[in-house]
Amino acid sequence: MKNKIKYLYLVVLVSGFVGCSDFLEEVPVSDLLVENSFKTEADAIAAIVGVYSSLHLEGVYGKSQSLFSTDEHNAGSKVPLSGLNLYTFTADNIEVILPIWRDHYKGINRANLAISKIPNIDMDVDERNTLVAEAKFIKALLYFNLIRYFGDVPYKYSETTSLNDLNIPRTPVATIYENIIEDLEYGVEHLKIKTAFLAGHATQDAAKTLLASIYLTKGSMARRDNTGDGIADFTLAKQYSKEVIDANRYSLCPYFPDAFIVQNKNNDEIVFDVQFKSPGLGVGNTIGLNMGIPSDFDGVDNLISGGSQGAIRANPYHQYYYDKADSVRLQWTDARIKIDSATGKFRRLSAVDKEPVSAAKFRRYPVRSPAFALQTNDYDVNWPIFRYAEVLLIYAEATNEINGPTQPAIDALNQLRSRARNVNVGGVHADVLPRTLILQNSIGLADLTLSNPLVSSQAAFRDYIFYERSRELSAEGKRWFDLVRWGSLKTTLRNMIYKMSAKALETPVNQWPPLLGITQPPPINPPNKWRNYWGDSAGSRGQTEEWNKITSNVQYFHMLLPIPNAERLANPSIGPNNPGYN
Repeated sequence: MKNKIKYLYLVVLVSGFVGCSDFLEEVPVSDLLVENSFKTEADAIAAIVGVYSSLHLEGVYGKSQSLFSTDEHNAGSKVPLSGLNLYTFTADNIEVILPIWRDHYKGINRANLAISKIPNIDMDVDERNTLVAEAKFIKALLYFNLIRYFGDVPYKYSETTSLNDLNIPRTPVATIYENIIEDLEYGVEHLKIKTAFLAGHATQDAAKTLLASIYLTKGSMARRDNTGDGIADFTLAKQYSKEVIDANRYSLCPYFPDAFIVQNKNNDEIVFDVQFKSPGLGVGNTIGLNMGIPSDFDGVDNLISGGSQGAIRANPYHQYYYDKADSVRLQWTDARIKIDSATGKFRRLSAVDKEPVSAAKFRRYPVRSPAFALQTNDYDVNWPIFRYAEVLLIYAEATNEINGPTQPAIDALNQLRSRARNVNVGGVHADVLPRTLILQNSIGLADLTLSNPLVSSQAAFRDYIFYERSRELSAEGKRWFDLVRWGSLKTTLRNMIYKMSAKALETPVNQWPPLLGITQPPPINPPNKWRNYWGDSAGSRGQTEEWNKITSNVQYFHMLLPIPNAERLANPSIGPNNPGYN
């Protein structure tokens, strides 16, 4: 409890300090007189708070994690992204790609500084090791993101102490994996077990979950690139995810929306998340403003009503990933509603509405506290990096990839299906508290068994995972990474046109060609009547026009981002850019 109080005190103290733009620039640490800044346990804790604050940066989890167009969602064409949403971006993109690179390295430099200096502080050895393990966890997470974004990147073993330290070549992905796995194994040994006082902190289970995600990605990419069967990696992904499951410290929220609402932060489903505070501390976010439900109101009235700008839109065809019975997950994630200015309540979109389908998982509506109504740039909803739901999905996918489906793997998926059957009597969008949940009995969400064709073979199970990860994790910054590791980014997005034609022809979803290993290519120039399927609103029509552009632009080389030209000029040792970019 003593250390928790110290953390709470230092969150306010340090968050103001690290919020200064000068500090956020990566400068040689000698300029910060660090030798005089690491003397006491309080100094060590302050350093770790600074490391965690790196997750708030715009290019880490402050804004950029949901800006990539996938089959789930895309940013509107009016959002200034220099082609990121349309896959026409270049290495000169300064709106998103440059901040991703620079902000991740700012966080890495902070972590390296803590890793280097904290061991020299005279304090309790176990507490000291835990703080170092937390810094190593954040460093591993940041590098895991970087290599998935960019491939080979410069690996920095220590903090930047001179300008010479800024000019280093790219390190092979394989070497970076070795380093971050070693850091996380240290975390498994030295991080603490989850308690209520450690919300927002890296724990032993968080380290195991990150390891499981890393090994799942490594195995998938080995298969994608034909460099191996990935079995060894899948086995470790299964092992680490199973250890988290068997520890019995986490559980699914009984009702899907309760995993995300502000009133239920730090619930038992959260394995690790980015903590935001509001109001007035400078450590809030704009998630509810960019990803929420639009309204008829203008300006301040829109904000008071709980409305959003709707910068991130749900793909209008994503709704067909869900069974009709899976209504709670669908409606909470892809909201076909708008807040009515006349009543202050929501109404369903009609054919005359211009608003697109909303990516509304992190909505601000309904506003339950007037004090937070205007906190659009300082909103305090947390951003989940790992939920227990994903642990179950990792375990199921890894198990299937080793030697096909098993009943324990299916049982992990059944937990998600069981939760999806719970319906709030007060309705999804009204989001009435307290909950009165009823169980809807539907064949569409019945528990699966090995004999069910949806999961009876390795290929069928793989396709089920493809859709189920999207149904469960949509708009949580996972999908682009998933499509890349499976090697299906281009195929999936180009299949958007096929999905239009399939819907227009009344073809059941289960008769669409599988997105992994499609049996027939989507039509290049489908008939006009296929192109004229717009969904249920004029907003869907506009989104479809955008998607026609996206599907034409996406290429295989978009499975990596370009190294920012500004960074290549500053560090010539980086060398040539990734294929497909100048």
